[in-house]
Amino acid sequence: MSPQPVRKGTTAHGTEGTAHASAVSHAPAPNRGRPARSDRERGASELVRDVAAPLDGLAHPLNLSASMMCARLDQMAAEIGRLESAGFDSYHFDVMDGHFVPSLGFSPDAIGALRPHTKLPFHVHAMVENPQALLDDMARAGCDLYIFHLEATRYPRRMVDRVHDAGMKCGIAVNPGTPLDYLNGGHGAEQVLVMGVEPGFAAQRFFDDTPQRIGEIRKRISPTVEVGLDGHVTAETGLASMAAGASLFVCGTSVLFGRPGGYASNLRRFRSALTKGSPVRVAARN
Repeated sequence: MSPQPVRKGTTAHGTEGTAHASAVSHAPAPNRGRPARSDRERGASELVRDVAAPLDGLAHPLNLSASMMCARLDQMAAEIGRLESAGFDSYHFDVMDGHFVPSLGFSPDAIGALRPHTKLPFHVHAMVENPQALLDDMARAGCDLYIFHLEATRYPRRMVDRVHDAGMKCGIAVNPGTPLDYLNGGHGAEQVLVMGVEPGFAAQRFFDDTPQRIGEIRKRISPTVEVGLDGHVTAETGLASMAAGASLFVCGTSVLFGRPGGYASNLRRFRSALTKGSPVRVAARN
């Protein structure tokens, strides 16, 4: 009997075929809308632990990446300059197709139009059902790092090779419900981006076991692979995740955009919290 396809949303239908239930049978399908709260989100055990995050333990330099989906869309060129002046290390562009996630995001043309305004790295996060289809356009747009979702392909190593062949570095994003066994050492990617929320929306509640997942991933992959956190990044979640091995943080509405004080002061405050490594109280699971 042929394996049955996974429910739409857990995997994606790209040019390489439909992912089968045998591949991700234990991964709950992400909701198409805003996800309902689960035991993981509520912190079922209510176990609280103190963590410290010394920078000396990181194999990669701290990388604070601005989530451009949260920037002023009517002033994108100016926002690029403001964020660079504030001290960001890279830009993070969410590309969405309305199918893998309900929202829509940046196009290759929009990203390419911003490329002349800065020399800082452009990271493209492809939350799409067919990540291969965008490779050439994103390479032409000036993308430095192309991140695809592990849930969107049956052949992640092949996809990593194709990203490299297009002249870009490669990242793999992992949703909260995806079993970590499918990372298989990272498949040759330069980055693993761990989602602290379900993809597609800003200002969601953080999955409390995300730092634990980051720690497990850090054990499974080479020290040369960068680990990042995307979704509800705050000083608290950032410290806990950095203690577990993350060094890249996608900064959005939870720590930067729409908050009083301006980009420079908010970023300086966040970077200071991370570099000082002050203990924070973070809910965790048993």
